[in-house]
Amino acid sequence: MRGLVYYGPKDIRLEELPMPEATDADVVVKVARAGICGSDLTAYLYDGMGVGILQKGQFGHDGQFGHEMVGTVYQVGSEVEGVSVGDRVFINPTKAKRNGMMGCDIAGAFSEYTVVEDAKYGYNLFKLADDITFDEAVVIEPLSVGTHGKNIINVRPSDNVVIYGAGTIGLCALSAVVAMGCKAPVVVDLNEKRLEYVEKLGGVGCCPDRDGDVVEFLTNHFGPVFTQFGQPRVNVDAFIDCAGGGPILSNIIGMAKMHARIAVVAVYKRPAEIDAAGLLSAEITLKGSCGFEYEDLIEAFNNVNGHKTNAPIIVSHEFSHDQAVEAFEFAADPTSGGVKVVINYDK
Repeated sequence: MRGLVYYGPKDIRLEELPMPEATDADVVVKVARAGICGSDLTAYLYDGMGVGILQKGQFGHDGQFGHEMVGTVYQVGSEVEGVSVGDRVFINPTKAKRNGMMGCDIAGAFSEYTVVEDAKYGYNLFKLADDITFDEAVVIEPLSVGTHGKNIINVRPSDNVVIYGAGTIGLCALSAVVAMGCKAPVVVDLNEKRLEYVEKLGGVGCCPDRDGDVVEFLTNHFGPVFTQFGQPRVNVDAFIDCAGGGPILSNIIGMAKMHARIAVVAVYKRPAEIDAAGLLSAEITLKGSCGFEYEDLIEAFNNVNGHKTNAPIIVSHEFSHDQAVEAFEFAADPTSGGVKVVINYDK
């Protein structure tokens, strides 16, 4: 089989690799779609170790990587129950290998076949409905991350929600809050092309260059409220930061009403300054959101598998496996216009 091998920043190669075989407790899955994640791009552009992606030869690793994947069961170990050859599945990468998260980002999504260890439905395998395509199912993993962003701050259907960033995770967070019933959530981004996806997903886009002051926009959209000290604030219950840009957190705290909640999903490249006094006076909850929990995955899986979300429209570009290196070059280029870039093994 062929697989994409990580040698280091800007050095990935499509190579012939040994065909994997299932032991008694494992299954081999023929990969159908694989999404390129932000962690994959971090390894490609900067460094793999920081995101759990090992170079070929590092600690004896063979260099395979990738974790957003769906496919068809190809081989089943003798001790595996309830799983059959031909089943169409989503793979939970956090449980795909016996070493758990240590093996997540090197689970082999960018190879034609991969082994799922200790395979079990409801644990690391999830069977897709007959009417769900691989093109739809490939967004389940990033949707789980976006879902965790809203769940970590207990977003309710009645909440007014603002999301910063219209990239993959921001759009997935939007999809998650829309699926649960939030009305007209706002997504703030400078990229007007990406904001077109926001409207298709049931949200309202705000581009500061186009729409002017964000506070004024949100006040007009959700209405004003006042703090206990009579200061005007926007009537927003929950903010989800999926952008990670310089002053965003301080800007949010400066406009947030009493008891607002903030989830930080974005990976900040530098320390962020915040208005601690504003955090204190408005008794704001500020929480980090990393990856996803099992409950988030189940919610995301059910939303996709049950056609309860339009999240799959975020897949903006597909490349064949032969073009895997070119796919990374494209996804890493901020001028390309890519949102969610996917490797399609059927091309």
